[in-house]
Amino acid sequence: MSHAQAFLDLSSFVGHARHAALNLSPDGRRVVASIKTINDKGSAYLTSLWELPSCSQESSQPRQLTRGAQGDAFAGFTANGDVLFTSQRDEDSSSLNGLTPLPLHDSSKESDESSPYQDVEKTRLYMLPKNGGEARVIAERVGGFSSITPARHGGRVFFLSASSPYALSATDDESLQDYRQKTATTGILHEGYPIRNWDTDLSTARNQLFFADPCDLSQQHARWSMHRVTALKPSERLEGYSVSPDGTRVIANVLEATTSYMHSITLRMIDVDSGASTLLWSDENADATNVVISPDGTRAIFWVTEHCSARTVMNPRLHHIDLITGKCEELSLTWASGEPCTHWLTGPAWSGDSRSIICTMDFEGAGKIVRIDLDTKTVIELTNDRYFYTSLQIDERTGHAYALRDSINSAPTPVRLNQVDHANALVTIDEIATPVPSITVPGRLTEVFTEAEDGTPLRAWLCLPEEQSQPYPLLLWVHGGPFGSWNSWTWRWNPWTATARGYAVLLPDPAYSTGYGQRMMERGWGDFGGKPRTDILRLLDATLERDDCDSRKVAVMGGSYGGYMANWLAGHDSHRFKAIVTHASLWDLDQFRTTTDSPYFWDRILDDDQVERFNPACFVRDICAPMLIIHGNRDFRVPISEGIRLWMELHRHWDGPADEFPHKFLYYPDENHWILKPGNSALWYSTVFAFLDQHVHGRDFVRPRGLG
Repeated sequence: MSHAQAFLDLSSFVGHARHAALNLSPDGRRVVASIKTINDKGSAYLTSLWELPSCSQESSQPRQLTRGAQGDAFAGFTANGDVLFTSQRDEDSSSLNGLTPLPLHDSSKESDESSPYQDVEKTRLYMLPKNGGEARVIAERVGGFSSITPARHGGRVFFLSASSPYALSATDDESLQDYRQKTATTGILHEGYPIRNWDTDLSTARNQLFFADPCDLSQQHARWSMHRVTALKPSERLEGYSVSPDGTRVIANVLEATTSYMHSITLRMIDVDSGASTLLWSDENADATNVVISPDGTRAIFWVTEHCSARTVMNPRLHHIDLITGKCEELSLTWASGEPCTHWLTGPAWSGDSRSIICTMDFEGAGKIVRIDLDTKTVIELTNDRYFYTSLQIDERTGHAYALRDSINSAPTPVRLNQVDHANALVTIDEIATPVPSITVPGRLTEVFTEAEDGTPLRAWLCLPEEQSQPYPLLLWVHGGPFGSWNSWTWRWNPWTATARGYAVLLPDPAYSTGYGQRMMERGWGDFGGKPRTDILRLLDATLERDDCDSRKVAVMGGSYGGYMANWLAGHDSHRFKAIVTHASLWDLDQFRTTTDSPYFWDRILDDDQVERFNPACFVRDICAPMLIIHGNRDFRVPISEGIRLWMELHRHWDGPADEFPHKFLYYPDENHWILKPGNSALWYSTVFAFLDQHVHGRDFVRPRGLG
């Protein structure tokens, strides 16, 4: 199969195997990858677990660990390095022997993960011994298992599980959940915000922290003895936690209501045995997130983000707390050159000596791994290779780090970064053997540079076809967020599916884009449809000055905030585009800011002035380009009402013959903000390209077979 054919055959493309996550055992000796595949019917994505060779292993070949017919979800490790996972398999069929392996030639895409707050059937947790043997159940709970974390010493294992705050006991908790399941009771009595999250209705159950004492899991019938640590009130939510090395203390990020509508996230130190809680950090106008305790237990780092408004710019700042003295301070970071570092940091991992942390960041259309020396507050570059890194984890014994590495034109693959914990220069990187076949893109990648109206440097990726006649029709794709960047591989909005069909694809990073320092965020703040729009048009104009892009055949596409921008451009620059594709898009800002699942954020950002100035719904009469609307009914972030209202208003303002109505609406009853099922994903691509071919090339609309 040619490079282009792999992207032209959509069933092959959506069925390609892919890495979902990478996990490192506590002792650093086991690297376990979650690999997604497609089932035999091509109707769903499954996950299997594979052990990949680490630097401490003699074997250089990946080894499949699970083969559950319904897929298996990695849950964590025990302190000894045993693999924990959840599965839909029956307990009496949990043996690895005799189960059908998942086909690695066809695989999976991101799956739709259920919330821990949903009413769920009893979840079984399986343990697969690191020294071999059969997987078997070691625990089960109605509330499920998530965020499993072993203490470094002592053998305790911590996890989150949903529990009703109204239950009188653990038995009563199970009984309440079982009753709802057996009687098909689905009603939820809400008494506060939030009530939804992405595609999930939140029930009254809340995540609580539990731990399991060490036990001899080598015994066939041994089960975890589980103990609940927290007893959060209905108005509180556990957002994250970190465990002390000996497992006796936990620092938790706890969301607390400050009013009936607003909340903040605090830091609490919790004594595991008594459940006693001490407040470490609190500010009713800010949130503390992503706390991580050092390996020696003497310090912790976390991020503080002041509550945003139309005038208060989002700016997460790294903080350090001394757990001996209680002193807390914000860390003002500088690059080794002495220049301030204002890039947003993610994925912190401690060095073994507890003196530095390793982080990832978005960086100018790619990513970067850095080491932060906490004594000098210096940010030291460890990579400078135009790749993006996720699933970053560090082996505290050797100082090696493991991650998934990808880019706009290369799918994620596992790598090892050698001895990052004391590195003061770029590190060497080794690829790790994986069973996932590589995929070669059909085209060339280059960059476009120009300046904004205020002189700010702007850049974009440009994906070009290979061996196609020039000039190419151009597709302008606007990223979502709006706090994001075109800097990594995507299976859902993959530009190479377009280059294989002869299109060039422009991926701009305008104001609001991450990876360019805090100033890029400040440029767009309070200017929702202002500077981001003009930045995008400046990059588009710079691209159309090239000889290989056709200024007469241009279309625009976007999802989420990118869909908002597609709608905004439709009402202001419609004459420039042959077609407009708007996915999960914001249409009426006044309606959106109070119906989204996170109104406490968007209602502050989109104040009345922003709504009045930048509401696409006010400009529907100015839309002249054909629009393809795409929306999922289970989208709670940008509710389906946005898509339905746009569709209705396009009809209401159409004064031509009904059979010449140019717009279309691709509606998914069972999808959410993202289109995740393989058949629906293939249909998304085929409908988009049929619509573009009709209006960009003037061809007849070819109705995709999946539409019946």
